[in-house]
Amino acid sequence: METMTQERATRAFEQSTMLAGDATVAAERVLGDLTEFSIVAAKENARLVAELQMAAIDALHESHAAAVRWQTMWPTALMDPPRLCQRALVETIDSTQRALTYTGASARVVLQAVDRLQATATDTGRRVRETLASASALWEPTRHA
Repeated sequence: METMTQERATRAFEQSTMLAGDATVAAERVLGDLTEFSIVAAKENARLVAELQMAAIDALHESHAAAVRWQTMWPTALMDPPRLCQRALVETIDSTQRALTYTGASARVVLQAVDRLQATATDTGRRVRETLASASALWEPTRHA
């Protein structure tokens, strides 16, 4: 009788040791997947900031160029006012079009970053679900025993 109790205790201890090992492996995989996702998210954030800064620098450069163009219009303003109005209108329309182009480019950059991050999040979620499903499948038979 005593040996049977010892055998059961030994078997229960071995099963719990195996479960603890499986749980540790599953936790390490999940933490690894989440850490990898965090690294990808940080890289994507840095990439997005860099691309938005490049677009902002381009827009700033364009605004300086527009200011120079406006300054060159003034010397002829007194001699030909209708021409000044025409050039001012054309410059305003061109500047507005460029600003909308920069805004659209910035929006595309943000959408691309969101798409890449969503794909990474989906993949990470799938891997975490698979890890947890395989870990729970390992634990199921021992719960009923």
